Amino acid sequence: MSRSKPLVPRNGHTLQVLIVARISGCQNQKELSLEDQVDHAKQEVAELYHGPCEFHVIATKGKGERLDRPELAEVEDRIRNRDDDLVIMEDVGRLVRGAAAVELWGIAVDNGIRCIAPHDGCDTDNPTWEEDLMSACGDHVSHCAHTSRRIKNKQMNRFKRNGGAIPLPVYGYLKPEGAKFYSELKKDDTAIPFLREGLGIVKKTRNWTAVADYFNLNSVPTGPYCRKDRWNGVMVRRLYHNPLLKGTPQRGARHTEKHNQTGRRISVVNPAGPTYRDEPHLAHFEAAELDSVLAEVDAHHAALGRRKDSADDRVPNNRKRSRFPGQCATCWYCGRGLVWGGNGVRDHLMCNGSRECLCWNSIGISGQLAAQRVLGAITAELSQLDGFDVQFAELVHKALADREHDHRHWKDLQAAESQCEQDKAQLKSAILQSGSQPLLNEMLIDLQNRECDLARRQQVLENQSRQRPKLPEKGAELRAQFEEVSRDLALHSFEFGDLLRSLVPELHFHLVRLIDGGHLLPRAKIKLSLGGIVRDIDRAPELQEFLRREITIDLFVPPIREQIREEAVRQSAEGIKQRDIAASLKTHQATVQRALKLDRMMRERGLTSPYELVTEPPAPEVNRKMKRSRNERYSFLPREGYEPPAL
Repeated sequence: MSRSKPLVPRNGHTLQVLIVARISGCQNQKELSLEDQVDHAKQEVAELYHGPCEFHVIATKGKGERLDRPELAEVEDRIRNRDDDLVIMEDVGRLVRGAAAVELWGIAVDNGIRCIAPHDGCDTDNPTWEEDLMSACGDHVSHCAHTSRRIKNKQMNRFKRNGGAIPLPVYGYLKPEGAKFYSELKKDDTAIPFLREGLGIVKKTRNWTAVADYFNLNSVPTGPYCRKDRWNGVMVRRLYHNPLLKGTPQRGARHTEKHNQTGRRISVVNPAGPTYRDEPHLAHFEAAELDSVLAEVDAHHAALGRRKDSADDRVPNNRKRSRFPGQCATCWYCGRGLVWGGNGVRDHLMCNGSRECLCWNSIGISGQLAAQRVLGAITAELSQLDGFDVQFAELVHKALADREHDHRHWKDLQAAESQCEQDKAQLKSAILQSGSQPLLNEMLIDLQNRECDLARRQQVLENQSRQRPKLPEKGAELRAQFEEVSRDLALHSFEFGDLLRSLVPELHFHLVRLIDGGHLLPRAKIKLSLGGIVRDIDRAPELQEFLRREITIDLFVPPIREQIREEAVRQSAEGIKQRDIAASLKTHQATVQRALKLDRMMRERGLTSPYELVTEPPAPEVNRKMKRSRNERYSFLPREGYEPPAL
């Protein structure tokens, strides 16, 4: 550092000095270090200048690689405005680590400001200041890089050797005082029933928030080191995706990459993949059991959400929890899902396509009425099973005795494994002939994923072969099981919606109208799977098929003339006058006349039902309120690949 050239204040009397101090803010660093840096800078200035000085201090916490720190902009503004005569820092890394320091010092030199970094031996009054500064910046960058690699290699080596460098324990595990290895961790036995029930919930509902609600309802703690005291869907998903639950802790699943424009270190997925370690004493689940559920849920969620290529390409479901029939009801005309808030009514649903003028069906349905009607239909169908106890029991006994279903799965698995081995041999031959190529690498990754999936399927089949399926032996048991799981659930709750969706895989909503005219009325054709609440129903395919139903239900209250039609026809056939019929039915004579006219129209057309299916938007003179199809933006466009089911 040159001491031969004196410092001269620009204002002629007081030297303006800018002191830059910084600490990274790591765990072991203290605020006292900033004060030490400032004191050191003042001592250096006192040796160079003996007159009065005015100090301006910029002391901050932050990573030296970060180029978007506000203090850097403040330093540059002061330099460009020539507010200071001298800029001093303990070493260049206190300003910034990297070549950006050279640019800032160059701006200072252009504005007649001297810069000094005593520890690096850099001074802009030296002719070689730029070379010295670039060398110092290289040392600082290499020091950080070397230290980072050294720590990462050390931690990974300890993990591989003895399971060291364990992180903070998550829910379900206990860390004894002084424990340093995974072998010293212990399972929390009190967490086992909650974790298993949570896995069953997500398998049934495909919804992590449902598990979070279950955890919160049962006061399940979030973990000894968690900053939140209540679970949410993201936390639950992260917990179940932790391979520690399978007894295989991992390290290196992610690493950081530097974004050079800002200097930020961004966490990204490690393309090389994590390193695993076997610790079977920590397993809450078998690997195949947990992986199969996670694969199903992840595959289900992969198809959800709004895609970028279309403003209205959403599938009927989404990741949020919903009351029934949300995430279940579909418009029969365009194939899009029904969404809450139909026509501005909070508890009504309407076709999502009609919102974008892609479907003319803008009629709303009452969600509460739909849930009541579907529940009534399920209860009625379960009650009718009492007359089929013999057939029901035969199917159950056949499922328990006949292992052909499992044999078929084993045969399919063996065929898939054989095909996988053939593909593996062909891929190996191709790599030996042409070497590693991007396409071959992608095929290799796909082959590895197939092998993992086959291993999971094999484990599931092995578990099933050891366990006898639990099936109800008659309809009364199935009805009792449904009543037990639904007893304490409110009709319009999320939990009841999850239960009904397991029993109603499809619900198509269409419109009908009385043959003599009138309002458009919503009707639904639903597919019932009464065995949806039975855990092992998939292992009894014939019983599962026996418990499937297709029924049609009305989602409306019939008009008065239809409600009284049969009674009015009966009394009219007995010769009772219309005004007397109206008095007995507590209605108007005109309503009785319309009821009789409706019945005559039915008989003339040979119909058994007074309702007819509406297949196209009504004309304006028929229905003045339904104006969606008359909007200039309207263009009927069904969901891609959708075909309406038969009614």
